[in-house]
Amino acid sequence: MTDVSVAAEWQLDEDIALSFDRTIDRRMVHRAAVSEVFITDVRPLGDRRVALAAQLPTCHRYFNDHLGSESAVDPLLMMEVCRQAGLATAYELGVSTGVVLITEDWDLRVAVPGTWRGDDPVIGLRVDSEFTWTRVRRGRPRSGTCQQRVFVKGQQIATLQASSLFLAYEELDLLRTAQRGDPPPWTADLVDQRDPELVAPYTVGRRDRLNVVLAGLAHTAGEVSARVALPLANRALFDHSYDHVTMQILTEAARQLTLAAVTASGRAIADWHLTRLAGRFMRFAELDSTVTVRATPPAPDDSSLDMSVVIEQDGNVVAEVELTMTRILAQS
Repeated sequence: MTDVSVAAEWQLDEDIALSFDRTIDRRMVHRAAVSEVFITDVRPLGDRRVALAAQLPTCHRYFNDHLGSESAVDPLLMMEVCRQAGLATAYELGVSTGVVLITEDWDLRVAVPGTWRGDDPVIGLRVDSEFTWTRVRRGRPRSGTCQQRVFVKGQQIATLQASSLFLAYEELDLLRTAQRGDPPPWTADLVDQRDPELVAPYTVGRRDRLNVVLAGLAHTAGEVSARVALPLANRALFDHSYDHVTMQILTEAARQLTLAAVTASGRAIADWHLTRLAGRFMRFAELDSTVTVRATPPAPDDSSLDMSVVIEQDGNVVAEVELTMTRILAQS
């Protein structure tokens, strides 16, 4: 079982007043659609610590589209809540809203299904979030580490640790152009054409074809691999225009590759639940060149599966994602 235990000093006091009545400004979490904002309140707790409230969507085309338990909460939804909470925390602590956070690495752990359920009509989360600045220049944070604990009704159900760089938008534009040698394309300028070798949704635990991000799946010499296929028409994954393949899509690709390995082994996807995600990002994944994912599945195990997925582009490793799947048999 993934450890999501917490030290007493991290326990978020239930007496802290947090509102679930309305979402915060969408610009504080870098969303275009208000419906994609899950943070509902932000309250300072100290110089570097913030309490946040979040409400999970009850019906979402991407986060609620899974084979298996309808009441299970998608860990990638938890990752998105934590991403939004990290941005809101940084801005609450005085980081300029003209600055973006570039994630370098993160480690998310969630409680196994059965520890808590997602079938409550309205799920309110409370997040204890703290930033430690790791580099400051001229009084401005340039990088930092964020630690978060997520609670439901006083019970901790997730932890996250992530490290980020802080770049102003103009700095990011200069960096992207310098790395490529020319300005990058944007998703808004691309034509949505689904790959003819798109993986069947049930193979990767999906019902909706629009949520599939793998194509050209291959099993060779003990390795499983695929191309990353961008569903540009999916407004949940492409809330606004991007100049790179996002962390969310790369992580989803790693999960889908893992589930494809589970399917190939003859095991039932519905019994396997993601309980840990850890990733490192070394460079931006570009939109105008093929991105591939590959992994060597370990020997079959009846209780857990650890998978290390390598994400590559043009012969370079752009990211690595480690996943832990825990087997929980459905109750009959």
